[in-house]
Amino acid sequence: MGKEAIYYLFVFLTFVYLIFRNINNSLKFLIILCFYSGLAAFFGKSIENLYKISLVILSLYLLIKTGGLSRLSKKGKYFLSGFILFTISFFLSAYFNDDYFNLIFSQYGKFVTPICLFFVFNHMLIRKPESFIGIKDLFFSLLTIQILLSVIKVMIIGLSESIVGSMAYIGGGLATMVPILGFILIWFQKQGEINRKDWIYIVLLIFVAFASSKRAIWFIMPVFIFLFLYYIPRKMKIRYLLLLISLVPFIFYVGIRLNPTLNKEGKLWGSFDMKYVLDYTQKYTFGKSSDMSDIQMGNGRGGATFLLFGKLFNNKSFNNNDYLGYGLKEIYTTNYEEFNIEKYGVNSKGSVTGVFQSYISSGYIGVLMTIILIISICNLIKEPRIRQVIALLIFWDYFFYSGLILRSQPLLILLFYIIIYSNIQFKQELYRKYEQQTADISSRRLII
Repeated sequence: MGKEAIYYLFVFLTFVYLIFRNINNSLKFLIILCFYSGLAAFFGKSIENLYKISLVILSLYLLIKTGGLSRLSKKGKYFLSGFILFTISFFLSAYFNDDYFNLIFSQYGKFVTPICLFFVFNHMLIRKPESFIGIKDLFFSLLTIQILLSVIKVMIIGLSESIVGSMAYIGGGLATMVPILGFILIWFQKQGEINRKDWIYIVLLIFVAFASSKRAIWFIMPVFIFLFLYYIPRKMKIRYLLLLISLVPFIFYVGIRLNPTLNKEGKLWGSFDMKYVLDYTQKYTFGKSSDMSDIQMGNGRGGATFLLFGKLFNNKSFNNNDYLGYGLKEIYTTNYEEFNIEKYGVNSKGSVTGVFQSYISSGYIGVLMTIILIISICNLIKEPRIRQVIALLIFWDYFFYSGLILRSQPLLILLFYIIIYSNIQFKQELYRKYEQQTADISSRRLII
């Protein structure tokens, strides 16, 4: 039995454990399935295809059964309209580019299941709010299992980008987003009052990224910790200030030394050289440097995004592919060797960001419709500062990373849950205590 087979035996055992505990709840059953896409992929294409079909069918069944599309708020209707526009552009591009059914179904299904679950969550909140809150425990169980499986992975396989807990068999981008969304969920659960045990759990979540050799986590995680501890509350408590002064630089320092690509020696626990880190990061993201005049268009993820928008604003004429893309098969059925880098002007497939993937698959129309969809998602958040921070996370991922928040079912489902959960706290006026730290709002009323 190979190392991967041994690892996935542990994944299967955790799957059986969760299913056994939640077998009588179809919604929880579906959420668990969405978090085990890596297990389905490990068993081969035929099992994976059956798995994808099952997710769509079960999510549509739950949406119809619960009447999730009834009693929608104005923002809910805007969101549904945004998704309909996205759907039209998606299928129009697929038809124009002769994409085959299985590929269309596979890629579109990634959006259908999470969006169906959003409306199910929303309807559940109206009818059974206690049941909605109870789902939070399942998400924490799933996050904890990702940590456990990451430890097992390092012990059996070693550091490997391709496998992320139970969620991914190929590709490791999810490992960057899991710790961030996990931290946000903890922040909401504790209403901003994060204690020592919570910080230990957050550090363990970061281990998921470490196990997949992710670099971006060491740069982006401190940013969102700062935003949630200071920007959203509008004032930082002394103990949090002291924690940030000590913990965030420590995490960054340890992360640099633990990631072989971020130290000169190229090994675990290599030396810490800030100049080397900055030079590597600038070259990786922009080709040579972050100076606008020196950006190498198409080199690195930042360079690829600048190339795309440079083409949009500098070209005087567009062909049909610019409007409707080159098809899903161009980006989602090719590996690094098969991907045509000369055709798209990038230095590798690894440079293709979320927005560039949208352009290749569905053109500038697809990019526009995806941006509208993102705006409609962010518009669901009632508290302005939380809306701004979540929007920053999604747009950063879309424009300068892999765009997986939108294309990964577990990430998008978790994001939708966080959005509705944040609105519960807003409705209960739990953010008043933060506002009172900077202004007297005794006479102000929150308008829901």
